[in-house]
Amino acid sequence: MPNRSRRRQRGAAALFVTVMLCFAMVLAVALAQRNVVVEEQRSANDQRSSIAFAAADAGLEWALARINDPAPIAPTCLPSTDPTARSFRARMLRIDPASGAVAPTTWDDAGTATALRAACVRNAAGWTCSCPASGLPALPAAAGGALAPAFVVELAPSARRGVVRVVATGCTKTDDAGCAPATATGRDATARVETAWALLPALRSAPAAAITVGGDLDVGGAALGVHNGDARSGGLALHAGGRIVAAGLRIGAPPGAPLGASIAAGDDSLRALAIGRLFARHFGMDRAAWAAQPAARRVACAGDCTDTIATAVAAGARLLVLDGDATLAGPLALGSADDPVVLVAGALRLSGDVALHGVVHAAAFEWNDAASGRAFVRGALVVVGNVGGNAAADIVRDAVVLDQLAHGSGSFVRVNGSWKDF
Repeated sequence: MPNRSRRRQRGAAALFVTVMLCFAMVLAVALAQRNVVVEEQRSANDQRSSIAFAAADAGLEWALARINDPAPIAPTCLPSTDPTARSFRARMLRIDPASGAVAPTTWDDAGTATALRAACVRNAAGWTCSCPASGLPALPAAAGGALAPAFVVELAPSARRGVVRVVATGCTKTDDAGCAPATATGRDATARVETAWALLPALRSAPAAAITVGGDLDVGGAALGVHNGDARSGGLALHAGGRIVAAGLRIGAPPGAPLGASIAAGDDSLRALAIGRLFARHFGMDRAAWAAQPAARRVACAGDCTDTIATAVAAGARLLVLDGDATLAGPLALGSADDPVVLVAGALRLSGDVALHGVVHAAAFEWNDAASGRAFVRGALVVVGNVGGNAAADIVRDAVVLDQLAHGSGSFVRVNGSWKDF
């Protein structure tokens, strides 16, 4: 009997130890499973946070590319052929050409002036964007719990002239207003980043004269008109580094100013300027750097470039760089007083009635067979070499056009050190 009792005790003890070991194993498995679940949730949250942050940063880059693209766009943010369509910049920003102040475009949100927003979302069909002229962006809703990275971009005023703040919010799921804050479930994520853009002007320093010629101006007896009625600029209509041969020259000067004071010839310092230095004097950088800015459009053509230039301007291009020599034939109208162009070329030849609002910079210039009143450059003409031709055109120094180019046109660039996240 004692032996049987001891065997029973040993069996009970073994059963207890076995049960405890099984319990410990179950507990260890449960803890391990819990850690796995927690790590999966943490990894999922980290993934969604990274996606939201990447979407917000992509929004900044997308908006910078769009703000420097002059092409008119539809509400889908894609290029539009609608003649009433405006560019992304024209939709989103208001720029005062007189002061250089930059402010976001707003819409009336139930009595509150609210800055316009643009937004994009990526779903199974690819990227879909919304650039409304008024109201909130309209994006398709995400299907079920599928990830749909999206961003919303909003512009905000800055205390600095010519600078605008840009705020992009990225998320993994959109709502009616774009990217909503992260939900209590933690399955969605949002991120917010901000930077500042400064306007790099199309024209750094306006020419003082209607025509600036590094070499000679020889138009024979043609009735070329040169006009500068702005006394604040000095009233200089024609500034030449060499000779002026123009028996039929028509001069426009400020009221009360002598006509002779509007003409300056034989300026050796101007004649000695190399092409690069004369360009940098007015544009603030060399030609290669100016042509490489985001808003500039290089146009490849040889000979008659009339149709090519007209097509580029119709597509929204305003800063045009012609590689080499070119000819433009009228009738042709380029730019307007509140939307001027800059035309940079090698030797440029105009024929017929060409009407251009803006600034022309050329290595050499010739204009033939044009009638007064229908052929003009309103802004300024800068020529490194010589000017010739028989045109009765008018070259007018237009302060409004020059202010628009100096304060309201050009490329937006990111301000160093302005990027931050929240």
